[in-house]
Amino acid sequence: MSVALHGNLRDFGIGEVFQLIGQQQKTGVLDVTGGSLRVRIAFDRGAVVWGETVGPYEHAALGDLLVRSGLVSPERMLALERGVQDGEGDLLSLITKRGELGEAQLQEAVSLLTQNTMFTLLRWTQGSFHFTSQPVAGEGDATQRTPAEQILMDALRMVDEWRTFDGDARDLETVWRRSEGFDVFRERSSGESAARLAHAERAFLLIDGRVAARRVIDLARMGEFEGVYWLSRLRRAGVIEPLMREVPRARRVRNALWPAASLGSAAAIAPFLLAALAVLALVFDRTSERAGSAEDAALVRSAESSFARALARNAVEAYRFRHGRWPQDLAAAARELPAPLATENVGAYYYARRGDNFVVLLPEE
Repeated sequence: MSVALHGNLRDFGIGEVFQLIGQQQKTGVLDVTGGSLRVRIAFDRGAVVWGETVGPYEHAALGDLLVRSGLVSPERMLALERGVQDGEGDLLSLITKRGELGEAQLQEAVSLLTQNTMFTLLRWTQGSFHFTSQPVAGEGDATQRTPAEQILMDALRMVDEWRTFDGDARDLETVWRRSEGFDVFRERSSGESAARLAHAERAFLLIDGRVAARRVIDLARMGEFEGVYWLSRLRRAGVIEPLMREVPRARRVRNALWPAASLGSAAAIAPFLLAALAVLALVFDRTSERAGSAEDAALVRSAESSFARALARNAVEAYRFRHGRWPQDLAAAARELPAPLATENVGAYYYARRGDNFVVLLPEE
């Protein structure tokens, strides 16, 4: 293998890198590192094959997307990951070999992930890049792949349009509810094609006053840009409105920040954690007493759902503080916490290691 290009984004923008790779019809992998994130874009003769955030194994980000969008169950994904760990092949080949998805569905997911990755990457202003010439494998018909320059132009357009979207819609932690029927939006969107209205309706029907925008977009199988675009349009047409902002996910702990076996740290934060839980429990009790309307009930359900996920994530982080390593499963973390933090159905949660990070999803998320 030969290194073709490397440098700093301050001196050589990512757009220029894409143009060079596309014009010279290079085949290989572009690694871009920005802060704590690293993304990889694979090219085949100047066309983009796939793009993803780097995880503990190749195509781990694709696995996360397939679970979040409901295309592959958490249980099946864990089985696939075990196959990757056992050396049976990479995730893409195992999905095809085991018949988890059809080729069209898999290629659609790869394209969606690539679009999201490009949209994220084009907003980076600092970082470093490193292109290596090497053979690249991927799913789909090679003749149907999009040239790098075309993907670059599409991503730049999305970055420009992003700033015009509704501010609440750009916040993916916002919980929305319907205020009018979709027919109202259809009437106020004269001239819009039936296919595009079908995309909007898919997102609209997933809005229930309980789940955050991020979950709606995942289940609608849209990219971040497209999902926020339709949320913004629906909001401005007056058919949806924001209810609240979902409780943010607990901060992910990095190995570089937390030394191993920090028992003292766990002991120090435990009283504050328990006090916070007691206050939150009291708030939920009082809120439930006042929940006389459907709107109040929706707010309570959303808050309880967010709180339950926060408890699960806190259980994992507390285990990390005590033992200096991530737990093998969620039940192991819950057993060491005070009884109020443990739940009977903790095994139903989706928990997966992601290198120095982890993913926790509620049973019905």
